Amino acid sequence: MKSKHEEHAFVISEWESEGGAPNRSEQLGQYGRRFDGDGTYSIYHLFAGKTAEIGTWKMEGLSPKNAARALRILNTPKLAGSRLRP
Repeated sequence: MKSKHEEHAFVISEWESEGGAPNRSEQLGQYGRRFDGDGTYSIYHLFAGKTAEIGTWKMEGLSPKNAARALRILNTPKLAGSRLRP
């Protein structure tokens, strides 16, 4: 059985290979990373202050490495549509 950090890394790797997070091609990157105090991080919307939800995944409990990777993808909207555009 995979740990939650391994599962997060797998999903983020899929995002990287597919050019970004799903359904995010036209959205501005407006996300930050927050330390949760237990050694994990959450990704949150900068203006709303709420934990980000991408699809069914609530972006919390991430390892430092996974949080940095996810944040880079979410704050780079062109990645999501780059494979589909000429």
